[in-house]
Amino acid sequence: MPRKSMPDKKKRDSCPLPGHTVDRWISKLGLGTRGMAREWVRDGRLSLGDGTLVQHVDQFVQGTPGSEPVFRLDQKILSADPPAVFAFNKPRGVLVTRTDPGGRETICESIGRSSGQRTGMDMSRLMPVGRLDQASSGLILLTNRSSELTRLLNPALEFPREYRVQVRPSLKKRDWEMGLFGGKWARELGLKPVDVRYEKENLRTTWLRVGLKEGKNREIRRLFESGGYEVLHLIRVGFGPFCLKNLPPGGIVEVSSFFLCKGKIVLDIILDMIHSGDIIEVKENGVVVSPGIRARDQ
Repeated sequence: MPRKSMPDKKKRDSCPLPGHTVDRWISKLGLGTRGMAREWVRDGRLSLGDGTLVQHVDQFVQGTPGSEPVFRLDQKILSADPPAVFAFNKPRGVLVTRTDPGGRETICESIGRSSGQRTGMDMSRLMPVGRLDQASSGLILLTNRSSELTRLLNPALEFPREYRVQVRPSLKKRDWEMGLFGGKWARELGLKPVDVRYEKENLRTTWLRVGLKEGKNREIRRLFESGGYEVLHLIRVGFGPFCLKNLPPGGIVEVSSFFLCKGKIVLDIILDMIHSGDIIEVKENGVVVSPGIRARDQ
């Protein structure tokens, strides 16, 4: 099959009117994710408002604020859900991805079975903010405005994360006293020092609280494995000002109000709460705000 031609970048850049590529428009307008746009174009399902079939996601489409383009999916006009953000307690074993060729359970399937709050929106459009690996569990944010919320993950913002970690064997006193988790081991792996606090232990394992301000791939597992410890459980209990309380695995709670101002996503609201030390407790029956209480005191 002949390869489809790509748009001429020089012609696109010299276009007198502003606009975006198709996948960017789909994401920007809250109609879906860029990945969804690629799937729709690949399957021949996406067209412009006049019915013209979209040939590739890099196709440039003109538009201005207040005069955005219209898209059709299966010839039906796509309309955006209002901006929404949810806190989800990801169960262990669930993949943070839309689909899995191997048939493993994905986060989209888990949300579909959740007994959490329903708003009438298309839950399949929700995308995760950041990642949790398959063997990890706990708090993750989901949104239909992923292109905006992923800015929170910029390392320069030092967006805090907190985890409960169970390691085996039981933590050696020498390693604890030498502070290897936040010093030598981290430096050898090219990681920033982490905040490690003791929680409880038995003869075989130790539970710890670990705080990060930059979430690199498998950072906590790599850190403990480098010291000869096996991570048995890794549960994210804090993400920014959000603190996981009694929300059960698979539970989902809407937290949109903490991100919205006049119907638009405003990240400064969340960043100000972090600066003030406010905690948003995510519970089974909703959320509770505790002003000025640090997550480490919970």
